[in-house]
Order: sequence, then structure tokens, then C-alpha cells
Amino acid sequence: MKLFRHGLLLALTAALLTLLTGCGDDVTNITNVNNADLPGLNDITTAPPAIQTAAKAVVRIHTAGSYATGFYVSSTGQLLTNDHVLGDSVCPSEGCYVEITTMHQKGATRIDPVTYFAVPNAVDVGLDMALVQLYTTKGGSKINTPDYLTLASRTPASLLGTHVTIVGHPEGNLKKWTDGLVANASSKWFQATAFVLPGDSGSPVLDDNGQVVGLIHRGPASLDLFTTNSANVSAICTASAPILAAMTSTTPLPTTMISVTTATTADKFLANNLLYLNARVNSITGVTTSPLNLLGTACDAGLARQDYTSPDDLYDGLTPCYDAQIWIECRTDIGSEPYGGVCPTGSDATAWENRFKAINQRWLDMTGEPDYDSVTFGMASLKSSFYLGQAAGAVELQKIVTATAPVLDPSLAYYMAAFNLPTYSGVTIKDYLVNYRNVLHYELSDDSIAFGFRWLNINQKLPWNDMLSLLTGLYNDPDVSLGTRLAIEDLQYELGAL
Repeated sequence: MKLFRHGLLLALTAALLTLLTGCGDDVTNITNVNNADLPGLNDITTAPPAIQTAAKAVVRIHTAGSYATGFYVSSTGQLLTNDHVLGDSVCPSEGCYVEITTMHQKGATRIDPVTYFAVPNAVDVGLDMALVQLYTTKGGSKINTPDYLTLASRTPASLLGTHVTIVGHPEGNLKKWTDGLVANASSKWFQATAFVLPGDSGSPVLDDNGQVVGLIHRGPASLDLFTTNSANVSAICTASAPILAAMTSTTPLPTTMISVTTATTADKFLANNLLYLNARVNSITGVTTSPLNLLGTACDAGLARQDYTSPDDLYDGLTPCYDAQIWIECRTDIGSEPYGGVCPTGSDATAWENRFKAINQRWLDMTGEPDYDSVTFGMASLKSSFYLGQAAGAVELQKIVTATAPVLDPSLAYYMAAFNLPTYSGVTIKDYLVNYRNVLHYELSDDSIAFGFRWLNINQKLPWNDMLSLLTGLYNDPDVSLGTRLAIEDLQYELGAL
């Protein structure tokens, strides 16, 4: 699963695929896979025919603040993915709203995402599996999914040396495939050479016939049985996992999932607030305070602490503040999200403005670097329209750069382009981004340059053809990172240029 609001994760992870057969034996004699042997990601249009056909059943999943992958396993909308994608930490037992995008891939006509109501039929936290039923809406009919995958019954031992393919949405971007060989096996798990990225959570592991032999997943530390250069990625055998009994059962299996309609406590809500958001439940049974006010109180407590010892510690302490940013949305003219936002008004809105400013100050105090996101997009989300939000974010951003005079880098240039601030210290943002190869703090691993081009185009400072040409040049730069290339491809696709 990929978590973000306005940025993208760019770190490449070497995937170690493991497979559960239902046996209880411990893993023994497993060797490591050399990263140099791991293949890269490929456009789905270049996959073998059986894989291209299977890939039609693979979809991109979007819930509040995250992207991931899943795939259909029936013609009536049964979706298999990870527990951490649509399970106990994301979706309550009553169900939640989820945005699904099909055929999000190069060469396909762009299809808008569709919001469905997802009811988990069964989850397994230990195996990181979730079997979910999708409905047209809450209380509606099951969706039709003519493209779905079948499950192959293969033991880990029988897979040794076998060629396998993973299809997913790395970083939440266009559909890709990667492949490798099963290198190691035990009675419970297998290991294969392949690449995956954040966003590939819930991807199927396929044999050459396009049948599913495993599911990419992120298990608890006790299940991270293989390690290569600190990468811990696993897959489980979908053919033998007990959870799949739910596929033919008329009664959902018992789960430990949280209910958002039964009474709870403030602490339990804070630990699971995104479940309420995904379910569009804006009141808490048993608690009189509103969800946003609870998050505000917890955010204030985090801001008041003076014992933070590191940026990671600070981020953890301010988690309620960042969760609240996902909850808050007052703009009504920017399209819909797959969750129901909350709009604070009056003194509550003022309180959140002050919190966003305080978050920025805490980061300045800790690291010397501003938190641009909180005082730009955070402030913008409190306004009733896109244009009012942009104006508010621009005002706060200008205050930051005036007061702190940070070094102009791709990240700052991106925010200034996004909020239509044309110059910084005598340099135009357009010139800075267009001439990125010549700037002192140029970082090709940062996709801020690509999205800066897009904002310049939106703000009418960069013609359409020039923007597309610059995106192509950035993509073809030999030093560009894989994560940035994926982001550029997705942006070109959304613009109808790919």
C-alpha cells in the first residue's frame, strides 16, 4: 500500500515473495536473493498474452490517503487484496467506500475511477489477506466483473525454479508487470526474484497460464522470513489459505474487525479514525465530541510536547494532525474523493489554521525545514472553493519563504508553482524548473519537477506542448529515478498524452 497525500514515495524495494501452503512447519535453510538479479518493471502491453488477459482483472484501489492493488476472483465483484489495504485497519465490519480504477494502463482508453461500497467477507491479519465484496453502493447490488482470476493449487516445492509474474500498480501509477524465478522454498513459503514497490500491495503472483499462485503482502515482523538488503516483502499462497473458504460460503467468516456503529472510546477512535472516514461515519457512538474535534485535541497535545528527539519521533507525535488533514475538505468544486470529508467552520476553522501554522513551526524548530504541505494544501482545504484555497495557501507560503528564506530546491519550486507564486529571490520558478539540469540543488529522484511543470501549465505559465516536451525530456534523462519515471508516465496518461 502506498500512503501519501500530495507527494509520492520513490524508494525502490527488492521483493522477496513467500507462499503459505496451510502447513505448520517452520521455514528453514532459506538463502538470500541477489538484488543484481532482480528484473525491472514493464508496461503491461508487453506482457505475454496470458498475462495481459489476466491483468484485466487487476485493479487500482484508492482509500483515504493510500493507493494499492487488488484483483477480482469472481464474476460478481469479489476482490482479493491485503488486510492492510481493505482489512481491519482500513475498513470497518459494516463496510467502507473505496475507489476502483480498471485498465489504468498504457495503451488503454482512460476510464474514470468508480466509487463502490466494499464489505469484507473475511480477513486474516496474520496472513495479511482480505476477501472483499464490492457493491454498486451501500445497500446496492453486487457489481459485475466479467474479468476475474482463478487460483492454482501449487505447493512451494513444486514451484521451485518456476517462472512467476507479478502484476500491480507500483506507487499507485500505471499497471506494470515484473517477473522472476522461484529461488527458494519451504513447507510454508517460497522466495522469488522480482521487484515490487509501494502500491503493489495486494498484487497477484501468476504462473505462466495466468493463474494465481500467490498474493503480495506485508505481514507482521514474525512473518518477514526473508531479508535482502533490509527489504521485507512477502506473498502467500492463495490456493490454500483458510480465508478463501469464504469464497463459497454464504455466511461471512468471523473476524476481529472493528464496528463503527457500536460504542467505543475516544482513544479507540483515534487509533482507528480512518475506518470511520472510509465508512463516511461522522459521529462516534458513545463519544459526544465530533471526530474532527477529537483529532484537534490530540493534535494540540502533540504540538504541546517538548520531548521530541528526532524527525520520526515528531512525525509520530503529530499523527493526529496529519490524519485530520485527510478528514478536512471544504472545497466543493475540485471533484470527489472516495471518502466523505468534514468542513470545520467559524472558530473551528480558525483553530485548524493555527494548528497548520504550528505544525510548520515545529518542523522548522526540529529540522530547519518548513512543512509546506500543512500550510499550503492544509490551508487550502479549509476554503470553500479551489480558487479561494489556492489564494489562502499562496499567502501562507509567501509568509514562509519571506520569513525563513529557504534554499530554492525542486520541492519548494513545486509548491510555489502549485500556488502560482512566480518568482523567488530574483529567479522565476518557470526558469528554475525548465532549466533543472543547471540548478545547484537539482535532484532527479524528486518528481516535484514533473508536477511543477503541470502546475505551471495550469497557471498558464507554460504552454501545453512545451509541458509535454519537458516531461518527455525529464523521462528520458538517463539519471532519472524509476519512481519519477512512473510518476511522469501516470501524469502523461492522465493528460491523454500516453
